[in-house]
Amino acid sequence: MIGRRRGRALLVGAAVLAVLLVAGRWLAVETAERAWAASLPQGGIYLEARTLARLTQLAIWLVATLWGTGNLYIVYRAIGSVQMPRRVGNLEIVEAVPQRLLLVLAVASGLIFGIGLAWGTGEWWREALLASAAPHFGLTDPVLHRDLGYYVGELPWALERQGFLLLATLTAAVLVATLYVGIGSLRWQGGRLVASPHARAHVGVLLAGMASALLWGALLDPAEVVAGLHGTVDAGTVAVRIPGAAAVAGAAGLAGIVSLGWAGWDHPRWLAAGWGLLLVAMLGVYGVLPSMLRGGDGAETYARERAQLRELALGTARSPLATAPEFPTVERFVATAPLWSPARVAAVAGPRLNAHEAVAGVALARGPDGAPLWIVARAPDDTALTTVQPPPTWEQVHRGPWAATRPPLGLVETDSGLVPTPLTVHDSMTWFGAGFTQYAVRPAPASSPGVPLDGVWRRVALAWVLQSPEIFRRTALGDRLLWRRAAGERLARLAPFAEFDPPQPVIADGALWWLALGYVSAETFPLVESVRDSRSLRPVRYLRAGLVAAVRATSGEPRFWLLPDADSLSAAWTRLFAPLVAPAESLPPAFAAAVRFPARTFGLAVSEVLAAAPDSQPWRAAPREPYEIAAPLGDSVWHVQGFTSGQAARFEGFLLGRVGPAGPELRTVSPPMLDRPPQLLVGMGDTLPGTQQLWVAAGHLASSQARFIEHGRDPPRLERVYLTWGTRTGDGPTRAAALRDLLLAGPPGAVDTSLGARWEQARRLFVQLDSALQQRDFDRFGNVYRQLSELLGTRGRALAPTTPPH
Repeated sequence: MIGRRRGRALLVGAAVLAVLLVAGRWLAVETAERAWAASLPQGGIYLEARTLARLTQLAIWLVATLWGTGNLYIVYRAIGSVQMPRRVGNLEIVEAVPQRLLLVLAVASGLIFGIGLAWGTGEWWREALLASAAPHFGLTDPVLHRDLGYYVGELPWALERQGFLLLATLTAAVLVATLYVGIGSLRWQGGRLVASPHARAHVGVLLAGMASALLWGALLDPAEVVAGLHGTVDAGTVAVRIPGAAAVAGAAGLAGIVSLGWAGWDHPRWLAAGWGLLLVAMLGVYGVLPSMLRGGDGAETYARERAQLRELALGTARSPLATAPEFPTVERFVATAPLWSPARVAAVAGPRLNAHEAVAGVALARGPDGAPLWIVARAPDDTALTTVQPPPTWEQVHRGPWAATRPPLGLVETDSGLVPTPLTVHDSMTWFGAGFTQYAVRPAPASSPGVPLDGVWRRVALAWVLQSPEIFRRTALGDRLLWRRAAGERLARLAPFAEFDPPQPVIADGALWWLALGYVSAETFPLVESVRDSRSLRPVRYLRAGLVAAVRATSGEPRFWLLPDADSLSAAWTRLFAPLVAPAESLPPAFAAAVRFPARTFGLAVSEVLAAAPDSQPWRAAPREPYEIAAPLGDSVWHVQGFTSGQAARFEGFLLGRVGPAGPELRTVSPPMLDRPPQLLVGMGDTLPGTQQLWVAAGHLASSQARFIEHGRDPPRLERVYLTWGTRTGDGPTRAAALRDLLLAGPPGAVDTSLGARWEQARRLFVQLDSALQQRDFDRFGNVYRQLSELLGTRGRALAPTTPPH
């Protein structure tokens, strides 16, 4: 007896301890979240969104738990007694299971059922919130003539609720029917379904609920078809599924009526007939008839509307540019086009940083004279925490030199490589940004950023949440905790409705900021096929960049603006999260100049351009990846992709993306010129080619590309620069040497056809061929050989231009 009491006491004590730990953890998390939100100007909005998410998930869990527990309790009331056999020695006895134990099992099973039913509904609050104030596009789809905002705002929330109702009734019906079969209240006897009145009423009501869910699904099915959730929208689908949805809805209503009728009157044949009719209707409307009538290419149906809606959904609408804004001289193009890439700049900048610093981000800017300027931001090097000897102490990591970094480093491209240059930055230390994963503690006045450690419970809660007892033991009243210092994490928490690009460092008004574009997306949109880019977590049919976000590196201050000419979905989220996002008119000029065209949108536009090329002469991207180039007029930095066709023998033009005063712009440029595209460099041994950049200079196609020596862990070194301009090529160990070699060839479009001039140029090219062959530089050999072939082919056409026709 004493042992039994002791065991019961231990069990009760363990249960109480578990409850205290769970409740304490929850209270600590709530305290920490509220303290962090109080340290931000927009913290109230963060808490409101977090509370809405919690309440929505709690409501769904309560409904699911009550549903599961209630159904199992009804089954429990139908059980008279349950007897379990038990063997004692050679005797087998039968004991009745206590009713209290059965009730506990029913309630526990209902709780588990509710948890499983509510699993994965944590993001439903966003759909519910957006449906409460759905966006209005002012445009309708060509099939159902609904506003486009219905498909991105109201339809997703309706589908979630309908799916939840169907899943709840279906699983409950299967579970309850199985239990009734187990206790004998539901059985098959003499070729006929026999059920007790209690079981018949219970299962009949569940079947009626399942029929109601199917009826709701039938009413939503036309919108699902138009939204592309059932494949490509073609004539057969529109002609069958949309009118047939009414037939399925009628059959589902009849099935619900006969289910309720079976609950009161024992006529199972009516039940079988009603549900059989529903299954036949669903099979015919959803499966057989569309496949029979489906014919031809579905993309031809609503082809014009489909293209317009895709451009609207993805932001890929392109307009032609009559003339390409060109550089006035090739010298200006060569001086402006960057030769280095962010990865190589980071490799060169790494040895220039302190031992506890790492490169957090690299961004391209323009120097005072237009030369490419690279901004290299720093972050604490977390990988060094386990490699340095002796390991840094807690004070060094969280309060000392490891907690912050120096201002960003500036590297400008010159003929001697990347040369450090001073940046106009007023702040002496950096506390926030990409790569800041550890928290920091600062002894600071009350006006400083961070969470004030001004209470015993707050310090305990933060130490518990961050799993760091030192926050409680080694801090003093008045200290400030800098938490969630990564710029991307701050933006994602404050604006959970958007997905942000990796933040890039930007210097604005003498301060370092981390700038990022935010995208809004939806899985439903009419007549648009789903797309998935390199950063998409799921296929989407709507993806637009609508936000500009920034985090200050010294204070962690987050700021949000609406992108100029933002889409309707972004505007709807802005209204729901007001005043978190400021209007586009208030975007500071320094940030507006630093905003790049959305990279994800540009990648989708490149895919569309390649897909639209004729099959007889497919296009290719030249080079393979898009590149950034400073605008000739100095107004912005462009995102550019060139295109070639016919085995790279013909240059077709550019796709240009920029963010202007009116918002993002996509332009197609087809330069009226006959220049061939330059050849791409190929790596050889320890040499690797850089990014090739193309644009128009003084009426001809110009290109700039470098080749680098990369050996082991040594920083990359520029080995040679290759330039082209029209039909002319030039190369050299530096940018200036390559430009001199290029200009020695004379104008790019015509040559001196006299015998002496051709002989002198041929002699120079033969010297370059011999030099390239001795150095085993086959890329250079091929470029010079092509130039020599064009020179020797001028015989007999002394007045003809050397550029070959298309």
